[in-house]
Amino acid sequence: MNVRAHSTLSIADRGSNPRAPVRSSSRSAAFAYDQRFQRIVAALHDAALDDSAWSRAFALIDDACLTHSSHLAVVATRAGAPEYLFGTWLGHGVSLDALAREYVERYFSVDERVSRLLLMPAGSLLHNADLFTEEERATSVTYNRFLPRWGIENQVSARLAALDGSHVLWTVSRSRAQGDWRPSHLGVLARLLPHLSGAVRVRQALAKADARAAALEPLLDASPRSVILLDRRGQVMRTNARAARLLADGRLLCERGGALHATAAAEDERLGRLLARTCCPKGDGAPRAGVMRVGDDAEIRLTPVAVPRMDFGARRVAAVAITA
Repeated sequence: MNVRAHSTLSIADRGSNPRAPVRSSSRSAAFAYDQRFQRIVAALHDAALDDSAWSRAFALIDDACLTHSSHLAVVATRAGAPEYLFGTWLGHGVSLDALAREYVERYFSVDERVSRLLLMPAGSLLHNADLFTEEERATSVTYNRFLPRWGIENQVSARLAALDGSHVLWTVSRSRAQGDWRPSHLGVLARLLPHLSGAVRVRQALAKADARAAALEPLLDASPRSVILLDRRGQVMRTNARAARLLADGRLLCERGGALHATAAAEDERLGRLLARTCCPKGDGAPRAGVMRVGDDAEIRLTPVAVPRMDFGARRVAAVAITA
């Protein structure tokens, strides 16, 4: 496998000549372009604190760089495999829900670029030609079906470090009609990477410190039942004393690898499906409450914890499990 792991920023730099004289018209154009860049940076800073500003920030990027859309995804690894935690796909400020849903549900798990990007240095901007091998360009369903179907084969992507060991994958697309990338546009995208990374990390930190977790603390202390707070992966975040004893006993429920499990194999399979529906449903499905029996005379109830803000994959309380 021979994947070229160079940054397309170097492509943008090749055409510049630092010794060439700067003309007045060039200075004016550069000043106007820098103003547009600063407006994008300001919009990203606003987006870190205001969810509604993300659409404006990405609309400004599309306008400045003549691009089709941006896909911002937060990815982690679980059991060695990439896991899609959060994503938004915006084209000129409009959510491209059908495009995002098709990618998440049908192509993310087989997209060869994902695991490759996770191994790349953070901040490297790479073209699809760098991320698909020659063999994959002949066989990949992502490359040959998904991207051509939407007319967005001409993409550049980057990995950025995020909180709690997660990664931000940012992919920017040009449509067929928009032609090849211009060096100036690639330079703008490369300069935006640290600002985008900072905005996502601020959003993650705010989501992680959400007041809903603090509001659930009295429930842990006051409930006569076993109460367990779970994150989107079904991992145990907090328990009350009764739940801690229940998990330690291990006859009905237990904690393995940090995750909540039923002790009986058949019940554990059902609980896994219930956790998936409640904590982190795939696609655009809404989290759903559920209940199931464990053992002969006990039951576990799972209730999702709503999050009105975009959390960008931050580890937070996603569900409450209560057992009788």
